Amino acid sequence: MPSINFRNSHNFHLPRITIDASRNMRIFFGIRILRELANKFALFFLPVFLFQLGEGAHFWADHGLSSFQSGIVLMSLYLGGTRLVALLLSFPAGNFIRKYGFAAGLMLSHLLYAVMLVAFRFSLDSLSWLWLALLADGVSSFLMWGCFHPLFAKGAHKARMGRDLGFVQLLLNLTWMIAPMLSGVVIYLFGYEVLFSIGLSIIGVVIFIAALLDVPHEKDEISLKELSFWVNERRFVKLGVSIAGKTIYDLAIFSWPLYVFLLLGNAEKVGFVYGLSFLLSMMLSMFIGSKLDDKERKKPFFVSGGVLSVLWALRAQIFSFWSIAVVDAIDKLTGNFHWLFYDRVLLNRGKGREAFSYFVYREMIVSLTVVIFWGIFALLFWAFPFEWKGLFTMAAMGVLMSLLIGKKHED
Repeated sequence: MPSINFRNSHNFHLPRITIDASRNMRIFFGIRILRELANKFALFFLPVFLFQLGEGAHFWADHGLSSFQSGIVLMSLYLGGTRLVALLLSFPAGNFIRKYGFAAGLMLSHLLYAVMLVAFRFSLDSLSWLWLALLADGVSSFLMWGCFHPLFAKGAHKARMGRDLGFVQLLLNLTWMIAPMLSGVVIYLFGYEVLFSIGLSIIGVVIFIAALLDVPHEKDEISLKELSFWVNERRFVKLGVSIAGKTIYDLAIFSWPLYVFLLLGNAEKVGFVYGLSFLLSMMLSMFIGSKLDDKERKKPFFVSGGVLSVLWALRAQIFSFWSIAVVDAIDKLTGNFHWLFYDRVLLNRGKGREAFSYFVYREMIVSLTVVIFWGIFALLFWAFPFEWKGLFTMAAMGVLMSLLIGKKHED
């Protein structure tokens, strides 16, 4: 039997799993994956944790809230409050990155992430610790994405941006497949305390890796005057609407585990459903990334957006374990292409000498959207009878808003 020459395995037309060769890009990839591992391990059940915390503490019960509403309002207040902090401190945090460098920004981000996890641990005994977590979370999120996106956009070659994003998405899918199942089991066997401790150990590794970054300090300045100028540009407004739409979708996906938890009744089942759906979609990312670099047709992007919108309408009609798993799997398969295409356009638009200000202003748009979203979310359960159907409608609209993303830079 003739032997197979694996040196020429590319002749089989399999996707080549490679990344840009620079040391910094490898560090970016490591930070991104480990951060997501911590997110999906320690914070995947954050909506459930906050809901149960508010429900158990009868948060604002003296304002006439039921136990269920107490959980929803506390969750919304915390998640909206973190981004309100990020929005208010955008310029000081951005100037910190400019003055002390991206490595310092990423290290401080993850130190604050560690503070947040510790505060979560103590909030089980006293709710007042949650407000420390809120402050740390808000600043940590802004510093992370205010550093990561400009560095990634500058470091990745435009001609292979899709491949890089596809590789990252493959690793993220692998993380998303494993971490929720493990975290659900940890919560069931040991409780949230152990879960947050594991998250702390992961963040410690990230801080060490971030210290290895060697990138020049940012010279691009940010200012309210420049932001007001950009807001008056029609193309930037369209971009802002698309960023808001993507944010709404992400927040709805973030809230989805709470809905599934309330339906299925325990955390380990929720983790298994998510692990199964990511297993079905993981390998697709390898193929999608390279195809995005070869052809830039927008028709599949619009079609996938339509499918994702329809899926959100269907979520209000599903109540069983397998129907949830099927819808999640279809969402991941479709979303892999849709959001890879979206991120590729967004990051390529961010290349250039104003990359830093571009992504800082993006974070401000995200923060404003998050504050508005959680305010509406709380009202849906407190003052209006729409509840989950209202959330699913917002998510479907968010997907359609994302279709406004365009490839042209600002003049």
